[in-house]
Amino acid sequence: MRALIGWFVAYFARWLPHRAPTGLFAVGRPGAGSPVLVTANFTLTVKRVLRALAGQDVWLLVANSEGINVWCAACGGILTENRIIDAVKISKLAEKVSHNEIIIPQLSAPGVDREAVKQQTGFRCRFGPVYARDIPAYLEARKKKTDRMRRFDFGPRHRLDMFLPMNFPVYLLIAAVLALVAPKQLAGFTVLFWAAVGILYLLLDVIPGKTGWGQAMFAALTVVLAWAGINWYLWANPFAHWGWWIATFLVFFAAGFDIAGILSPRTSDAERMMQRLGFKRFGSLFVETERGTVELDPVKCCGCLTCKDVCPVGVFSGIDANKKAVIGHPEACFSCGACVKQCPEGALAFAAHELGPGS
Repeated sequence: MRALIGWFVAYFARWLPHRAPTGLFAVGRPGAGSPVLVTANFTLTVKRVLRALAGQDVWLLVANSEGINVWCAACGGILTENRIIDAVKISKLAEKVSHNEIIIPQLSAPGVDREAVKQQTGFRCRFGPVYARDIPAYLEARKKKTDRMRRFDFGPRHRLDMFLPMNFPVYLLIAAVLALVAPKQLAGFTVLFWAAVGILYLLLDVIPGKTGWGQAMFAALTVVLAWAGINWYLWANPFAHWGWWIATFLVFFAAGFDIAGILSPRTSDAERMMQRLGFKRFGSLFVETERGTVELDPVKCCGCLTCKDVCPVGVFSGIDANKKAVIGHPEACFSCGACVKQCPEGALAFAAHELGPGS
């Protein structure tokens, strides 16, 4: 029962920190030559990694990310080389294995300086796949990743996975208040809330607008106009439910909060709002920055394609005739910083620009 409650909290409140124990754990019956996989101590992440590793004989090193998932912790400056160095040293990993390689999550690339880890611990970092479910195939292929293993998928599977946990706590909070002050409105609110969330999650790619909040307001206006038309047709009064119109805009606005950053590789609206208010950092939230488009210095580029290995959205397509990396899909870049951080020659940088009114 305790484990079930723990899973429920970790799954349905995943946007809040939820810490799992840190340290070195044996999965199966690992030996001195077994692979060492590193992950963050976000409870849901650890559970999914352990589930993916069922049947494997490996070491799992859980580093302290303050209970935040790998990508957010790395982009937010929490999961850094220092956290991995600490994990390696505190666990006395060198006494448990006979090799000098650790496999770290690909999505930790924006925050981890691999060279520093090697200098401080003697362990060389290799980036594993984006998803824990691909780890067995990755290990079976002798630690070689396919393009699919490098990509983060913002498609239907991701949206379905985020649908309940990102919205259920908000619904529960508002529903609890309504149950006390306006219980007759609870059923209507429930239908409205989940309909709004469903529309945004299913149709985000086709709803007009450049921002999540803009798309949410467009969807809300469409729903309200349709509602007014039905009211006019049935009761000859388009304003018969004007109170619910206001509720519709509020619910869509709430449902659209940060939806661009959650369901697509776009700068989140919450992040833009914080930047315009003058905040560069707000705890562990809203920490990514609008850094512009990634640019390559061909003189410095050595063609190692580390950039391609760590990019989660396929910006880099390969090397050209001069053995230089090719930015084949610049429009896909959302400035996560992984390629810039990991380029061994410093050949990549962002052409920074300010957020304009139409950004």
